[in-house]
Amino acid sequence: MSVLVALIFVAPSASAFFESPLTDHAVREAYFLGQHHDASTDAALKPYLHKLSPPEKGPHVSDICLLTPYAQVIEASNAKASGYSSQQAVADYRVRGDTIVVRFQIRFTPTYTYITSSRNRAGDSPPGGVTVRSEDFWQSFKAGLSQNDHWLEPLSREGKPIYIATAQGNGSVLDGAYIWLTFDAKDVASEMATAEIFTPDGQHVTSDFDLAALR
Repeated sequence: MSVLVALIFVAPSASAFFESPLTDHAVREAYFLGQHHDASTDAALKPYLHKLSPPEKGPHVSDICLLTPYAQVIEASNAKASGYSSQQAVADYRVRGDTIVVRFQIRFTPTYTYITSSRNRAGDSPPGGVTVRSEDFWQSFKAGLSQNDHWLEPLSREGKPIYIATAQGNGSVLDGAYIWLTFDAKDVASEMATAEIFTPDGQHVTSDFDLAALR
């Protein structure tokens, strides 16, 4: 009886971890989920994406996405058209390796637009009075992933501007950016992790992901 009780007690924690490394079977399973391109794909990816409410002012960190190796296979497969095979998904996973990817989406708001004031230190504006934000404005945002109040060191940090069509339909305008942080999966424990980002105007936006509950 005591042995049975011990097994019952240990079993939940023994299965509570994100998968790394993935078996070929797990990769194929994730591949087919992505290839559905329907509500089942959205449902599979939903736990990895946290959508956030806009602030009263300043830039809007609209969502934070944390992708485990398994979720990365689903997302990669979902992005591929027909002709992408499960064998290619396995090969791509092996090239990509076991990583945790955290993606932050930043969008402009009425109080934080692609146009910014160019006042000097004296408070005066030069002729024209405004400048346009550069594509790498995201560099002024400090983003990271922490566990137990300890920031983890990423393997890489990248950003990409977001453009939307103008209302007149005669071009596009900068509307935000993505920031990607990639971590070695071995450096991330199967427990609560906090994705956090500090904006230039003083916001500290956080979102918790329970890696013991994510596959």
